[in-house]
Amino acid sequence: MIPLVVLSEDGLLSQALKKEHIEVRFIKLGIIRRKYFNFKGLINRFRTLWIAKNQLTRLCIQENIDLIYSNTAAVIVGGWVARKCRLKHIFHIHEIIQSPRWFVYLIHKMIARNANHVIAVSRAVKDHLSTFIPQHKISVIYNGLDYSSLSSNQNLSKELSLRPNHLIIGMIARVHPWKGQSYFIDLAEALLQKKSALTFIMVGDAYPGNEYLYDELNAKLDTLGLKSHFINLGYREDIMAILNTLDLFILPSTAPDPFPTVILEAMSCKKTVIATAQGGALEMIDHQVSGIHIPLDNAQEAAKIIFPYLSDEKIRRTMGQVAQQKVNTDFSLASFEKNILLLLTAIHED
Repeated sequence: MIPLVVLSEDGLLSQALKKEHIEVRFIKLGIIRRKYFNFKGLINRFRTLWIAKNQLTRLCIQENIDLIYSNTAAVIVGGWVARKCRLKHIFHIHEIIQSPRWFVYLIHKMIARNANHVIAVSRAVKDHLSTFIPQHKISVIYNGLDYSSLSSNQNLSKELSLRPNHLIIGMIARVHPWKGQSYFIDLAEALLQKKSALTFIMVGDAYPGNEYLYDELNAKLDTLGLKSHFINLGYREDIMAILNTLDLFILPSTAPDPFPTVILEAMSCKKTVIATAQGGALEMIDHQVSGIHIPLDNAQEAAKIIFPYLSDEKIRRTMGQVAQQKVNTDFSLASFEKNILLLLTAIHED
């Protein structure tokens, strides 16, 4: 199989693909985002999708395309083109879409109608899709990382002037209501009531247009009087150095996170990972073995679960070692590549 990748715009991904000598074309694909869930936005998407469908159809004919692979539920045009051109089509779903209900129904019916097969990034995603799509049409293939390329001994202790007697707890995520930054602050407040020698690090910025969410978090820290215990780094690219700085990593998502890659990165750094007991996190970490599950949006109860680990460095170290072994075994890049190529080949030859 010879890949040809179609993207909406030029950027880091296209540059990386070109370095691997993979042909890239640019077509505005009409990506579905919540900001278009209004009358004007829907008209915009319909127009963009119509143009994209025509351009992709011509491309499929010109290049003798055999199979279309759509790498997100947010790009639906590939399914339409595959159906029109009578091509095989695979949807790779990374999302658990819960609202609005009309969109959930519409998008899943569209996936079911226009896909020969669906790849889900976790069992949580498969279970969510199974309401609309027969289970035999869905395969779970976990994302994998090349952990050797992520290894780094750097940390930010000196740069951030961290106090040596403080335990460092952090979260890394785009600033979004369901990612749990507000819950993280509530957890910090609850933990600080029990132990004062704690420093919390937040990493991540908001999508353009949602900067007010970032401002709201800073305002909440001011209101609670927690700013002296917080370092808010915003957008950073040195994620491994940040993870190496932490004693515990928390991802307190308040909605099911399909398969958060940052958990794998933290596990690869031998960190004690704490995550809400929902979504892909339930499959990524085993409670009290390779990580810790905490309840959804209940800071006081979560603090009770977390608190014993604050003073037990030995158990944190052991848990981190188990976590690293688990990612190397279950979530490696080699395993991902093998599983996805086997499936793509089987569908292509069927």
